[in-house]
Amino acid sequence: MKTVHGRVTAFKDPKLPTAIAIPKGPEWAQVLKNLTHAQAETLVSVIRTLCPHECLDISIYRRAVSHFDRLAAAAEVAGTIDRFCEAIVSGWPLAFGALAETYRVQALQRLQETAEFMFVQRMAVRYLYDDVEVWAAFGYQGASVHLGGYVGRGFNDLDWLPDLPNDL
Repeated sequence: MKTVHGRVTAFKDPKLPTAIAIPKGPEWAQVLKNLTHAQAETLVSVIRTLCPHECLDISIYRRAVSHFDRLAAAAEVAGTIDRFCEAIVSGWPLAFGALAETYRVQALQRLQETAEFMFVQRMAVRYLYDDVEVWAAFGYQGASVHLGGYVGRGFNDLDWLPDLPNDL
C-alpha cells in the first residue's frame, strides 16, 4: 500500500473533476457565491456533527459545503438550505457551531424528520465521503481501473484486519 506522510495515496478516476481548492482560514467563505458566511459556517458545523472524524481537516468539511453552495444556485435548493439553517439555529442562544455537542445533536434530532434535514444529511454524506482526501485518511485507495486494477496494487494489503485462523 503506497502511503504519503503515513496516509494512503488515493486515486480518483481521472475522468472525474478534481477536488475544489478551498483557502485556509476565515477567507474560505469568500469563494462561495450563493451561501452566506453564516449559512456556510452552520453547514460546516452540521456536517462535522453528523460525520465526526478527528482525522479530517476542517478544509475537507468546507469543501463539502462548497458543493452545497454550487447546488444553492437553484432557487429551490437555496430555499431548502435557508429553511434548514433558520430552523437549526432557532431557539438557541448561540450559533450552531458554538453549541456543545449534546445541544448540536439535540438540534439535529429535533429536525431529523424534516425534508430539509434529510436533504442536508444526504448531501453531506455524498460530498464528504466522495472526497479523495477522505479516502486517503481512511485507507481506501480509490479507483484502480486506469492504473491496471487492484491485483498489482494492494489487493491483499489490509493491515488493519485481524489475521485469519490457520484452520480456514
